[in-house]
Amino acid sequence: MDICSCNKQNISIWLVIFSILYLIFFSIKAIPWVGILVAISWALYNLVRKKINVPTDIGLLIESLFILPIALIVFYFIIKNGNNYFDISNPPLMLLLTLAGPMTVIPLFLYVRGVELCGLGPTGMVFYITPTLQFLLGYFYYNEQFSLNKFVSFIIIWIAVFIYLKDLYEKN
Repeated sequence: MDICSCNKQNISIWLVIFSILYLIFFSIKAIPWVGILVAISWALYNLVRKKINVPTDIGLLIESLFILPIALIVFYFIIKNGNNYFDISNPPLMLLLTLAGPMTVIPLFLYVRGVELCGLGPTGMVFYITPTLQFLLGYFYYNEQFSLNKFVSFIIIWIAVFIYLKDLYEKN
């Protein structure tokens, strides 16, 4: 049973890889480096978070402490160049800038906690919903072009997602 389960997961992963390579070779003119780097960095972040195995709040504190020196350097240059808009003369902007912290930390905390509760597999599958909704918005609302090659790639990826989700469902 476990070997069959692993094979279904491997099949879904290979289908996604095939679909991406198909799209790169037959449809797009350039490799989407930004998207690839974002995907790799997010995957590495999740891998490190999983391997460290600390409570969610402590992990976010440690991450924030790692980012703190970079943030201080950026704030220094913002103030030095006169681009500091965090000013009492503009209360609405000051409120929005103040809320930027919680609006970033709360979803990240909930995401990391959700990964702890249900694992990386199911949460990774959720990330296919956003690009699909973006595609639907682009195609139906903004009238973006959608070639046959992109359609084939899209279908293959969703077949892989269904195989993976079906395998997860059968395990439970």
